[in-house]
Amino acid sequence: MSVALRFAFWNDNGLSLHPLELQTFLDMHKIDIALISETHFTSRTVFRLPRYNVFHSIHPDDTAHVGAAVIIRSTLRHYERLRLQTPELQAIAVHLEALPWPLTVSAVFCPPRNAPSSATYSDFFRSLGPRFLVGDEWNAKHTTWGARLITSKGRTLLSAFHGCHGTYFSTGEPTYWPTDHHRLPDLLDFFVARGIAANYIRVAPMFEVSSDQSPIIATVGAHVLPCVVPPTLTTSHTDWDAFRSYITTHIDLHLRIKQRSDLDDATHHFTTLLQDAAWHSSPPPSDASGASKCYSPPHP
Repeated sequence: MSVALRFAFWNDNGLSLHPLELQTFLDMHKIDIALISETHFTSRTVFRLPRYNVFHSIHPDDTAHVGAAVIIRSTLRHYERLRLQTPELQAIAVHLEALPWPLTVSAVFCPPRNAPSSATYSDFFRSLGPRFLVGDEWNAKHTTWGARLITSKGRTLLSAFHGCHGTYFSTGEPTYWPTDHHRLPDLLDFFVARGIAANYIRVAPMFEVSSDQSPIIATVGAHVLPCVVPPTLTTSHTDWDAFRSYITTHIDLHLRIKQRSDLDDATHHFTTLLQDAAWHSSPPPSDASGASKCYSPPHP
């Protein structure tokens, strides 16, 4: 029985175009289940990955666009539960028995031009059972899960998963990185869950893939997952006047950049300067008693 499972959700924008990149991503991050949207699969598509089983849903016109897929490690006990193939919603759901409780996992894609009704959303959530985890690109925006603005589609979706007692799990950071400089990054991808307490799941972003949408990873544990505070250069007690003064005093404004190696050296110099300025202007951490710990800043 697994102590924790690793889920990834990713809008791949054409899964058959880069299977090796996907395989590398799954292996590198030890992903048990990948929830993929916009696969561009058709009924004629044959897609396989070593050590994984693939389930997918397509658009009803059977052309290579939109769609969703669940890619699940073959050693996990599972079976297909639901396949939804409508113009407004493509979804595939798989029932999983690898955790201490049964769980349905699903990948969803809702094309931008379609606006499902609240009843459509609610019926879909009810079809997944009492405990589920959905990786979705609804193309619905709401500031509740971290998008820049609120759309009518976002209001409808939020109402639907509140109605089914669902909870969103979001990184709060952009997942969509447009190539058009007139458009701004935004958060389009997140998880929706029911029957999973917030302290049993952790969500984190990943940025090393070639797509214009970055994946997110959810770790779902059989036990409460400890909250890990990421390291930071600065704290709420950083003296920003001292920070600026340190940079002003130590920065070299006369670096000559004529070759690529010069640019690399200048970048390294500036990065190191920012680190040193942060360490010199931030007080050392204190223990629970309030006494300062012995602290010396790390060096690159």
